[in-house]
Amino acid sequence: MARICLKGGLVADGGTRSVYAADVLVADGKIVAVGEGLLGDAEIDVRGLIVTAGFADAHVHIESGMILPPAFGEAVLPHGTTVLVTDPHEVVNVAGAKGLGEYLDLAAASPADVYTALPSSVPATPLDTNGAGKFLAEDMRPFMSRPDVVGLGEVMCFYDAAAGEKEIADKIALARAAGKAVDGHTAGMPAELTDAYVAAGVQNNHECTSEEELLRLYRAGMNIYIREGSAAHNAGVLLRAVKKHGLDTGRFAFCTDDKHLSSIAAEGHIDTIVRMALREGFGWGDTAAMASANAARFYKLGGKGRPAVGYDADLVVLTQDASEVRLVMKGGEIVAKDGKAVMNGAKRAYKLPVFENTVKLPELSEEMFEVPERLRGVAMGLTDGELLTTLEKADDRGALCLLATIERHGKNGGHAVCLLKNYGLERGAVATSVSHDSHNVVCAGKDARDMIVACRRLSQIGGGYVIAEGGRVVDELPLPAYGLMALGGAEETAAAIARTAESAHALGVGRGIDPFTTLSFVALPVIPRLRLLDTGLYDTETRSFL
Repeated sequence: MARICLKGGLVADGGTRSVYAADVLVADGKIVAVGEGLLGDAEIDVRGLIVTAGFADAHVHIESGMILPPAFGEAVLPHGTTVLVTDPHEVVNVAGAKGLGEYLDLAAASPADVYTALPSSVPATPLDTNGAGKFLAEDMRPFMSRPDVVGLGEVMCFYDAAAGEKEIADKIALARAAGKAVDGHTAGMPAELTDAYVAAGVQNNHECTSEEELLRLYRAGMNIYIREGSAAHNAGVLLRAVKKHGLDTGRFAFCTDDKHLSSIAAEGHIDTIVRMALREGFGWGDTAAMASANAARFYKLGGKGRPAVGYDADLVVLTQDASEVRLVMKGGEIVAKDGKAVMNGAKRAYKLPVFENTVKLPELSEEMFEVPERLRGVAMGLTDGELLTTLEKADDRGALCLLATIERHGKNGGHAVCLLKNYGLERGAVATSVSHDSHNVVCAGKDARDMIVACRRLSQIGGGYVIAEGGRVVDELPLPAYGLMALGGAEETAAAIARTAESAHALGVGRGIDPFTTLSFVALPVIPRLRLLDTGLYDTETRSFL
């Protein structure tokens, strides 16, 4: 392989938090020299540009991109992201250990390096029905020793963890015995649990949303992941807090958690947070630490995270304000230029598994879509721009439609129906098999007939998005990989998502509402207030079913 020399750039090393002028010489996939006056077989002029290690997303759910890991890797490489630490709890909720094995095989085929934290909270709660049942420590054991498995995924059951309950304690102990990380998830956690939660062995957390919370968890010893995704926009306030209090940037990393393809295409990926950090006054040394080096250190990713001799030649070259990603190198090969993928030999061949149809609905009838008598006076109210819902009176019939959740894993055929307010649907039905975290079918509709048409079609195509009107299907997006992901690339999938969203808006769904993302959270019982599970309408404030 030719020796490539990046000439005349400013090297930003997050490992030492330093920036200095130097050439970088690459050969056989590694950085072999960093210094002045270096020569290579081929030279690339990077004068005036920053040369740093490829960016790392310290916590991301690839399933939220709705494409398989190889396609997701290809989508983020042009933005400089070469490392993804993923938590595939959506796949595992649907398909258990079998799905996890298939996911890891697909992750290995990604042109970006995909590492995995094994999902700790499957199911997320005992309130509804998932496909896999419980994913316990003994189920994790065969996977934990793999080099591409770097830890235990977000520990959402903070009460159990703080109390030392055996089920989660066994999972934490398994990860720690293997010398691997334990990730946290503190959304909604009472402050008084902090010390016990950290003492249980949880090390990292991506759920900080305020200066107060950041300081509390930082002082308790946790590493903090600064998140900027599609729904959660926390980076600005957190970066300002780190700067204001002069906190150790070695304790922070960047992540997206959930970021949709359209958002990545329009805004960027980890490079978005890099730009925000620079605007908040962080220098390139500290920024490179948070964007690359720290995540590599937290997860013990040997050879990753620094533009230094002996490290993998995974490099990003960009303008000093990070407004333009000029060049991305992976394993010493150029994989992106000026924001466009140039995969060449970096695109790896892989074989798709035979995806089982995981949408196994009960026999549907119009009676199943009738609102129970006791629920006819209330509605789940949507809140503009929020995932939160409210308990509303069902007094404005024009603002109401039906909402149904149907168990889709072939287990018990459970289903529930209520009224939904402020979704905007005027006719037809919108259905999806993407419904965090148990991923049962959720359908909103104005009449039972169209809801049945949409749900039956979901079952036929193995999951995805379906829109029905007038007794027929008018648009669809198949997601046959666990009912969560398409088999195509980022561009074609993003176009299909946009097209089906437009079809839903044409039926009246409010323009300020994402038709499918909104439905994907109405059955998640860890977010206030009302959630429609396959087991009934649940009030998170009273912790009871209506």
